[in-house]
Amino acid sequence: MDLSRSRVVLRQRSALDVLDLALRFLIVHAGSYGRVVAVTLVPAALLSWGLAESAGWLWGWVGTVFLARLVQGPFTVLASRLVFEPEVRIRDVLGASARAVPRLLVIRITEFVLVTAGLFFFFLPGLWIGVSLLFVVEVLVLERAGLAAAISRSFRITKGQSGHIAAALALFVLHVAATFLGDDVGRFTLGTLLQFHEPPALWNEGGSPLALVGFWLFVPYSATARFFMYLDLRTRSEGWGIQTRFAAIVLRAREAERSAA
Repeated sequence: MDLSRSRVVLRQRSALDVLDLALRFLIVHAGSYGRVVAVTLVPAALLSWGLAESAGWLWGWVGTVFLARLVQGPFTVLASRLVFEPEVRIRDVLGASARAVPRLLVIRITEFVLVTAGLFFFFLPGLWIGVSLLFVVEVLVLERAGLAAAISRSFRITKGQSGHIAAALALFVLHVAATFLGDDVGRFTLGTLLQFHEPPALWNEGGSPLALVGFWLFVPYSATARFFMYLDLRTRSEGWGIQTRFAAIVLRAREAERSAA
């Protein structure tokens, strides 16, 4: 990872600044994100819808949340490549993500077991474990750490980072809001604007295809925002901002030498 080639200024950012940066980054690179969405999110969304139709919305949402935790991997890889590489091939992003799937599946199952077990012990231990594992996927995928190392690393980088923990919780609330918004806006568009038959509301059935659309469309932003939180934590803890400034000074000096020659 060549920090001198970063296409985003590496500096300490507030939680709101990180969320705003993620949105602007997503808009700028909408084409790349759209191609990854077509390959990953569309099949996952159809699979979650099929599960909901066959097993009911309770299991449908359980499956949807679990699938989303897995499908975020390609967007984490994509964001990391777009930040540090001038040219990104979607094939390479999907290949790197596919190689990480077995480890990602194991880490998600381990996370589920640990959080569930913690919730049975007065709730707070489960919440603490969930918060401590916020960036375990970023560590696993981007740092290529093993299972135990990824868990340990995630615990270390989240320690004392209340601002980013609050931002992650805000991201969760926004994801829930996007799900309900997808249902409301979708039914309004179909029923009022297009005069089509509206599907049952989320509140009435426990779920709806339109709510699934809202949920899945938020996944790329959620993964990108969490990546930038991870990037900010590493900038704070490892001085990446200072490193990039020195790298820029060296680069300017070399260019001046070439010009003088």
